[in-house]
Amino acid sequence: MFLRFPKTGKMRRQWELALRRDGFVVSDRTLLCSEHFKSEDFDRTGQNVRLKDGVVPTIFNFPAHLQRVCVSLTNNNSRLRKLQREKSNALRREKRAKMNMQALLEELKEKNLINEELKDNLECYSGKIKILH
Repeated sequence: MFLRFPKTGKMRRQWELALRRDGFVVSDRTLLCSEHFKSEDFDRTGQNVRLKDGVVPTIFNFPAHLQRVCVSLTNNNSRLRKLQREKSNALRREKRAKMNMQALLEELKEKNLINEELKDNLECYSGKIKILH
């Protein structure tokens, strides 16, 4: 089975880069053999077999020195995604902690369990007040 390159955009560029062919120019009629895709890249649930969204060809018989680059790039990309996910989770946890802190300060103030000066001092930790160094 042969597949057409994506028409435009980021996916088309990713497919072009995956081929690693200097000076290769893709046209609207350029095709790529299905052997360059993993079996899990295909959606076989309907009548027609088609590629899943966002899939890039990954199976090529490159020389050893180029294969090492591909493995390294794949590892670095997955590490980058992991770090971005960890950062996003940390930012969400920080935001939740600040909101909890602010709610607790308000509750303490309403119950007259904290004075205004102490509340102001603690608000710097809740993110309500920005401290300039």
